[in-house]
Amino acid sequence: MQTEQKYVNLYDMKFSELKKRINSGDIKPFYVLTGNDEYLKSSAVRIIKSAVSMPELNALTLDSPTAVQLRDAVAAPPIMSDRRYVGVRTLTDVTGLGAYADIADPAAVLVVTDQPEPRRGKKESRREEEVRKFLSAAEPIDCSPLDLPTIFAWMAAEAKKYEVTVERDAAALLAEYCRSDMSRISGEFGKLASYRMGGRITPDDVRLMVQPEPEYAMWQLSGAIAAKNAAEAMKIYESFDEDARRPETLFGVVQSHFRRLYYSLTEDGETVKKLLGVRDNALYAIKREAAKFGEAALARILLSLAETDEDIKNGTLPRETASEVLILRTVGGI
Repeated sequence: MQTEQKYVNLYDMKFSELKKRINSGDIKPFYVLTGNDEYLKSSAVRIIKSAVSMPELNALTLDSPTAVQLRDAVAAPPIMSDRRYVGVRTLTDVTGLGAYADIADPAAVLVVTDQPEPRRGKKESRREEEVRKFLSAAEPIDCSPLDLPTIFAWMAAEAKKYEVTVERDAAALLAEYCRSDMSRISGEFGKLASYRMGGRITPDDVRLMVQPEPEYAMWQLSGAIAAKNAAEAMKIYESFDEDARRPETLFGVVQSHFRRLYYSLTEDGETVKKLLGVRDNALYAIKREAAKFGEAALARILLSLAETDEDIKNGTLPRETASEVLILRTVGGI
């Protein structure tokens, strides 16, 4: 049986530790960024680059270099600096390079930013095996989405920079609206701080200034449906923008959401993570939401959605009322 292979299997340094280590002079020659939070990844790159003097002359980013291009980039001497930054988005070819130690240069800091994990259940090609072994020498930096306490701490630190205060409920609501996406949280927090200008950021400010992510609204709608609260479900639906209320758009989002919930109860955890492309913490939230319905209720909802889709396509359900009927049928399908 093929065992699952990972490019990095060591303890992943948390993103929050990276700056402390870099500032203390603990700079590794080779890093690989894991996880999928793009804000944290770009921040990690910025922090590592800060250890390089004159980055405009000593920073190079390659997309998917050949083995020769990678070797030459690492070996190139820095200009008026003691270090050079070499960024690689995806590493696919290390043919003939051996281990990283065989080409490492004390003046080079190599950072791989977007390396996918090997596909489960598929035998590695020789090239894939070489890449995995090459990457095993890297210091992994965990750029997975932050937990809420860490996000709150980040907001508190940002609030000091902007000379504002942020209420705990406002911080929690902003994290929910942005689905803990730090790229979005960072931008929205800046807008809120500018709006308040030395004052206090409240939940009402968040509701006024921040548009919730569609996924957040979908979870709210799911909760109302689980509670069989048709009035609340319609209220949430009416808060959607015009495009989201279109029958085709709404049907796709609703069906996708409830399929995710159904799969989480009918498939094993590893299969669900592969099907849905989610990590453990996201799978936990999905399974918790699915438990509010149960497998039988979710199956009835999916059947009701399929019937509604057929009615929309054959014209027996007028487009003008299709979205409202879809919501009400979904509530009634439990």
